[in-house]
Amino acid sequence: MAPPANTEVSQAKGQKRPPGKRKPTTMLWIIVGGLLALVVGVAAIIALAGGNDTPSATPSPDLEQYRPVTVTGTPLLPMDSATPDPAVGIKAPTIDGASFDGTPVSIKPGDPTLVVLLAHWCPHCQREVPRLVQWNKDGGVPAGVKIIGIATATSSDKPNFPPSNWLTQEAFPWPIMADSAKQEAADALGLTGFPTFVMLDAEGKVLFRTSGEVEMSVLQDMITKAVGT
Repeated sequence: MAPPANTEVSQAKGQKRPPGKRKPTTMLWIIVGGLLALVVGVAAIIALAGGNDTPSATPSPDLEQYRPVTVTGTPLLPMDSATPDPAVGIKAPTIDGASFDGTPVSIKPGDPTLVVLLAHWCPHCQREVPRLVQWNKDGGVPAGVKIIGIATATSSDKPNFPPSNWLTQEAFPWPIMADSAKQEAADALGLTGFPTFVMLDAEGKVLFRTSGEVEMSVLQDMITKAVGT
């Protein structure tokens, strides 16, 4: 006679567990899988929240994203669409400030100088800086021309903060002046957009100003023609 339906079969013949119950190893793998899925999900949320604009490191406590700026002389008129630029031929004010670590940085007569004004949150600046870095590596900077950057319009609630991390990661090769919280250096040069390039001659007079992304071959040609090298 066949055994009743609920009679257990011996372990040697492959015991079946009552419906609704799982082997301990199966439950363990389910728990582990769930934990791994949770970890991956949290990592994905963090990555999406930060994106490419999240700095890779906290700024050093020795670095200041704003520095006091002293402007001596008359600020240049703000840039507009007027042609020719009314600032051309005008002597720019002397600007004394410091880099993120407090090293003095000045914009003053002495050498032909290209001033590059940058904002950490500006996508055009983020694309232009690598071009500038490569331009320098390729030896494209005209001989005798000094280059100084100004990190301005800095804001901790905007992407890609702090600028000190960003420019260090990009290996920006020239001195950087950290503008004041009031953007005094930028205002002194008449900035109205990003990035802005201001070319000064050895006497500190404006040779040209231009705003927006510029191909390096075009920028190099502009400098060469303006300086006469």
